[in-house]
Amino acid sequence: MKDEDLLVPLYYSKIEGIENIGPEFLNQSFDPGNKFSIPYFWGTLGIVYNETMIDEAPEHWDDLWKPEYKDSIMLFDGAREVLGLGLNSLGYSLNSKDPQQLEETVDKLYKLTPNIKAIVADEMKGYMIQNNAAIGVTFSGEASQMLEKNPNLKYVVPTEASNLWFDNMVIPKTVKNQDAAYAFINFMLKPENALKNAEYVGYSTPNLPAKEMLPEETREDKSFYPDADTMKHLEVYEKFDHKWTGKYSDLFLQFKMYRK
Repeated sequence: MKDEDLLVPLYYSKIEGIENIGPEFLNQSFDPGNKFSIPYFWGTLGIVYNETMIDEAPEHWDDLWKPEYKDSIMLFDGAREVLGLGLNSLGYSLNSKDPQQLEETVDKLYKLTPNIKAIVADEMKGYMIQNNAAIGVTFSGEASQMLEKNPNLKYVVPTEASNLWFDNMVIPKTVKNQDAAYAFINFMLKPENALKNAEYVGYSTPNLPAKEMLPEETREDKSFYPDADTMKHLEVYEKFDHKWTGKYSDLFLQFKMYRK
């Protein structure tokens, strides 16, 4: 949106409560200095699993290749996500533009195909809730809703590396009432409101005072609030140009067409 000139820059003289946002969530590569965006929610890409359907829980990306998970895994239908977990499993950045690393990753992903039950999108939530698959690769926000509906489900973030994503508040150029937009941003930055929002939606809040007001079992849950060591290994997706977007899409299509 920024690159397409669809946003207006933020005036921090009109914003109250930005100090409530954890510094680790600010100044990301997609918006240095947060000139256009303020974090609203955040989360990770990880592994959701049904503890009643498997003998040993997956903890790392490499675990997905275990032969005992044959025909048990649902993958999210996204090139960056699937190639990213493959790259991370080999110790590479999920933003790699190294042809050799990408070739090595796809070769490894081919070996994962016997374990794949389906490659799906939003419908994964229903399948996992209804015990139709043992394991899924999905986003933490989706996982939190799955866990709420099915107590047998657990979510884990591989500590070696994964994706860090953000939902952000921005002001579009088509805004009709900037004062109202800033009033909304300031309202959501108040800890008591961010707390209610996080409890209702189930996503992780970047608002540190709000996090401290969450129940202890929630704020200490490393699945949704990873520790500092895990956080330092998480990466946001860099925006790729058409060349690299096409390259990842082509490699992902090859993987999806691969016959077991």
